[in-house]
Amino acid sequence: MRSFALFSASILVSIALSAPAIAEGAPDLSPLACAWGKLPDAEQTRLREEFKVELGDGGFTLHFGTATPSETMEAARACQLTLAAPQLEHLGLALSRHAAEEKARKGIADKGEKPDSISVALEKMHEGKREMIGNKYGCPGSHTSVSEWDESVKGAVRRANLRFKDGRAYAWVSLGLYTVMAQEGAIRRMSGKADAC
Repeated sequence: MRSFALFSASILVSIALSAPAIAEGAPDLSPLACAWGKLPDAEQTRLREEFKVELGDGGFTLHFGTATPSETMEAARACQLTLAAPQLEHLGLALSRHAAEEKARKGIADKGEKPDSISVALEKMHEGKREMIGNKYGCPGSHTSVSEWDESVKGAVRRANLRFKDGRAYAWVSLGLYTVMAQEGAIRRMSGKADAC
């Protein structure tokens, strides 16, 4: 019996060591919040306006704005963030995705619903998918939807049981989930906790 217990333990250890890395959870976005607050109003407005959603055959493409490197650097400096050039680039990507989240929050509010519904639904996302989506959408450029990921986002919104009176707000919540996950991916990469794009 004892040899069986030792054998089982050794199998479990080898399985654990060979298994893929487990999702680490959401990164701390407070440096991003600080940097966003230090951006000039004109830069914030431009980033919000540059964010577009292009609808296609059964999917969509997200087009994020591009943060101005000098503004990003000044915001990082004002927040006492010491970042190398590649890290500043990822902070800029996170800022553009934060602007997109703000646009989604406004869309929810304009429908008479609560913008914090994004956070409620985000808690219902599968951690592994959340990290995978965030790491991809936190990369530079535009991003086309992936049907499997879209189903995960829709499932999280359903599980959040938001009970909106205006059903049009649900699309804004889904969009908000993508933008927050994208921020998380960019910040993970800025912190050296995600593979290169």
